[in-house]
This record gives sequence, C-alpha cells and structure tokens, in this order.
Amino acid sequence: MKQDNQKYKAFIIFLTPILVLIASTLFFYIGYSPEGRTNNGQLIDPPIDLSALKIEGLKDEFPGRWTVIHFLNAPCKESCWNSLYKTRQVNIRLGRDAERVGRYLLISSSYNLSPQETAKLTKEYPRLELFRILEEDIPQEIIKDSYILFDPLGNGILIYSPDLPGGELLEDLKKVLQNSKIG
Repeated sequence: MKQDNQKYKAFIIFLTPILVLIASTLFFYIGYSPEGRTNNGQLIDPPIDLSALKIEGLKDEFPGRWTVIHFLNAPCKESCWNSLYKTRQVNIRLGRDAERVGRYLLISSSYNLSPQETAKLTKEYPRLELFRILEEDIPQEIIKDSYILFDPLGNGILIYSPDLPGGELLEDLKKVLQNSKIG
C-alpha cells in the first residue's frame, strides 16, 4: 500500500510541470494575456525609428543613451512648459544616472521660437538640446505636449501624456536604467 502511494506522488510530481506547460501554451494560442503592466507610459507599437526622422544637426548615429524627446510645432503653452519642467526634474532626481539620459526638444521647421521662448529655454533648461525637424516627419502618435522615451538604439518605445505626474517617468527610467545593458 505504501509503495502504491509513493508511485502516485512521483507521478503527480512528474505530471505537474507538463500540465503547466500545456496550460500556458493553450492560453498563449487562445490569445489570453495578463492585464497588468509595469510601465507607466503608453507603449508605442511599432516603435518610432529616430533614424527615419530627418533631424537637422543630429549626428548620423544615435547618441547611445536613453533620451526623452519633446516635439514643438506651435508656441509653448503652460502644459508644454510643465512637461519640460517635469522631465528636467526627473533628470535631476536620477542623480548619478542623469548622464545616461538625454533630453531633446525637436522644433518643427515651420515654427520659429519667440525671443521670450528662446530666453526661457536658455536660462531654465541649459542642458536641453534643441534641433529642427520637418513638420511632416513629426510622428502621428504625438499628442500635444506629450514626450517620448527613446532607447539607446533610437527606438521610441513609450509616450507620456503631459497630464502624467513626473514620478511616473522617473519610475520607468529607473527601471530601464537598472535593467539596461546598453546606454
């Protein structure tokens, strides 16, 4: 009797991983996926390829670091300035990892900054790099005053709404910097 009990236990132990594998394969092919996510920004699928955008003055190769990019094709209003402020504060809060993250402002070729905007950008955001981009090259996914996180290879992977608190971007950046082998 004890011998039969041991055989059943061994059979159940052997069968459990096989059943888990079959169940997970079945769920995958049915199309079930968990609802939870770990990122706070909205995933861009397919990613935006930065090298496909015609950015004036940007080197041929992407800088090799994580980058937050703002797009500007109209006067910068309050939500635009708030987004720039949030990303600057997030960059400061990264501490020693701040050098691993760049910040760009891509200005549409059809828009010229006012002297007040230029002065404010120079004074308050000295590390923000400014470039020009053709208006037709601005990705369609861009929501007004949103910003995009690009990986070191030049793929725009997450878009952030201007309404999202800066802590959400900080949390995502800490996660990618901690787990990233590049940039």
